[in-house]
Amino acid sequence: AAFEALGSGCGQLPHGLLAGPAATSWSQLPARRFRAVVEIQEGKTTIIEGRITATPKESPNPPNPSGQCPICHWNLNHNQFIQPHGGLCREEHCKMEECVKMAYQAGLLPNHRPQLPEGVVPKSKPQLNQYLMRWAPHSLRPIYIKGLPWNRVLMALGSPLLRDNVCYSRTPWKLYH
Repeated sequence: AAFEALGSGCGQLPHGLLAGPAATSWSQLPARRFRAVVEIQEGKTTIIEGRITATPKESPNPPNPSGQCPICHWNLNHNQFIQPHGGLCREEHCKMEECVKMAYQAGLLPNHRPQLPEGVVPKSKPQLNQYLMRWAPHSLRPIYIKGLPWNRVLMALGSPLLRDNVCYSRTPWKLYH
């Protein structure tokens, strides 16, 4: 009885979820369909209504449907975002370039460099941490006393280019720690 009261009082979405797939499917929910706005004038009254239309054309087929991520799916190259003629404005290009650099340094992107010839020993690459720090972990000294909690000198975190990025969460960016 409690489920029926909840379903009848809250609308079709909880009713469909509580009743199961036999009663309602996701494709039949009114919120998932495309609508066209139609304006009808009858005398002095104007009626604006939304009529359900057929779904638009299918999206174009990606060139690499077996790709694991959207970048591989559409055969986008990482160097497309690093080069200045990649199709982004200058400000967004600088932000993308910084993000790709940080992801590469953290080891999140594959290495497409050609293999070295036999007998050549590469120089060791500094291991950077994955927490958007500007400096290598071994170059930092621990902070013992940087002031009282209400007047503490904080360390900068991340790149200064990414400070004005859009934040989609409720908590603001933590630019210092």
